[in-house]
Amino acid sequence: MLRTIIGFFPAVLLFGLLYGVPVWLCILLPFFVAGAKLTAASALLLRYEKTGKSVNENMPPKLSWTLTALLLAAAFGLPCLNALLPLPAVLILVLLGIAAGLPGAVRIARFPSYREICQLLLAEKKYGTDYTQAVKKANAERQQKMISPETGITSSKKGFEYFNELFVKRHRKILWRSAERIALILLAVMLGVLLLIRINPELREQVNRSMSVLLPYFAFVMYLINRGTIFTTALFMNCDHSMLTYSFYKKPSFILKLFRIRLREIIKINLLPAAVTGAGLTAVLYFSGGTENLLNYVIFPLTVIVMSIFFSVHYLTLYYLLQPYNIHTQVKSGAYTAVIWITYMVCYLFLQLRLDTLAFGLAATAFCIVYCIAACILVYKLAYKTFRLRS
Repeated sequence: MLRTIIGFFPAVLLFGLLYGVPVWLCILLPFFVAGAKLTAASALLLRYEKTGKSVNENMPPKLSWTLTALLLAAAFGLPCLNALLPLPAVLILVLLGIAAGLPGAVRIARFPSYREICQLLLAEKKYGTDYTQAVKKANAERQQKMISPETGITSSKKGFEYFNELFVKRHRKILWRSAERIALILLAVMLGVLLLIRINPELREQVNRSMSVLLPYFAFVMYLINRGTIFTTALFMNCDHSMLTYSFYKKPSFILKLFRIRLREIIKINLLPAAVTGAGLTAVLYFSGGTENLLNYVIFPLTVIVMSIFFSVHYLTLYYLLQPYNIHTQVKSGAYTAVIWITYMVCYLFLQLRLDTLAFGLAATAFCIVYCIAACILVYKLAYKTFRLRS
């Protein structure tokens, strides 16, 4: 814990002072981080005492990921809406976090069964269930459980439409579950914002002012919530890694036809959270005081949907042109990784922009149309060479 405090202290102090954070808060924050880590570690030890189950820190339970996602959403989302906690509330939370870590430190110091936990974890590694192998096995098992075992699934369609519909029906949980969960979380966030601006007039005015330049931020949001990688991984793992052994499957006309069908499906999946986001932003704009430019009520949902379509096209195009996966669904394409990182950086830079809603919306729509046309052309011209199995 001392290493955690020492490691965080210079960074927190430097960036805190640069952005006007009080010195006393910069000093307390590293202790808050240590307190949170102590609390989490003691909770895992308590779980072991009660259930006998040890937890590898590299494979935390599902609750940890859910809590992390919610906290990250609050950390990035609330500042974008100018909904900041007052300093007294921050002080209370920080002190509570530090205080919660004290009994955790006592439990960690007095815990008597470290030897047994280490033996369990080392035994898992000895018998081939180390972190990398465990992740592969867990992913495969999870994917298999989410594939419908029903043998009666059928379709009235023909050709590639038939092929695609069977795939979508059998893999509905994989393809749709995360999108549905994200849509529910976004709906809850939007309803929470609407409630806050209703009970807080000052916040209502701040939110209304920020809405005029807020739209570019949602390029980053749509990047984060897009299900493109889940879709392409499912395609490769459960379909293409077998079908790519057949030469007819790589004919340009067949590739383009299946690309269009799959593009339609991935757009439908991503439209669910996009529609919730667009409708929520429009509602927030209206109930926070509205706007004189009525076109903004159309631009907000339209631009969010356009960005969702762009990322759907983007990920599927990368899949066909760079096909990054090997037989174990590991990413083995340096070019694919580089493009994903560039995409992330560009979307992150949009967080720094202050652009007019109408101008950004029109530019995003035009870019999406051009990109979609170019993607179809490139897939038709090149995918028969690039869409292949990797060793």
